[in-house]
Amino acid sequence: MAYLSVLLADDEVLTRIDIREYLTKEGHIVCAETGNGLEALELAKITSPNIALLDIKMPGLDGIEVSIQLKAMGIPTVLMTAYNQQGFVNRAEKVGVYGYLNKPIREIDIIPAMKIAYSRWNDMQKLSQEIDAYKTKLENQKRLEIAKGIYGRENSITEYEAHKAILTISMNQRKTLISVCDEIIKKNIANQK
Repeated sequence: MAYLSVLLADDEVLTRIDIREYLTKEGHIVCAETGNGLEALELAKITSPNIALLDIKMPGLDGIEVSIQLKAMGIPTVLMTAYNQQGFVNRAEKVGVYGYLNKPIREIDIIPAMKIAYSRWNDMQKLSQEIDAYKTKLENQKRLEIAKGIYGRENSITEYEAHKAILTISMNQRKTLISVCDEIIKKNIANQK
């Protein structure tokens, strides 16, 4: 794994110093650090970290609330806390936190937690992109099917012949197949009014 740019937020200054020194020694960059949840959000907007290590209990906003907003910004989080009650764990799980470290944190646990969290986040990003691409493909297929049906009925030809005709129009007009399909569908809707 290449180095990561890390946002570090913990209201205990000594904890932040220890973690920053350890991360730096391990080749990572602490791009910003704070002891306040609201400030963590502002720093995230400015520095665009790869990942955030957040304490749960902080002034301003707690780490879980910050995690929700960082997730919307595309930044995965690992929570650090002395509170290991099930309620905190459940809240963290529901908002999509990628890791949870109990205090006192052992230095040797930080890097594996970050690596796994960042890797899982990357996996989720790739999966989300694949799902979006598949949805687009399905939507395009649906538009093609509708356009073939319309073109076939209007020209008294089979859907197979309509498909070939739409492809020919697409190539001759140097337009994408889907834009030609959209034109056929729009024209049909306009004609029905």
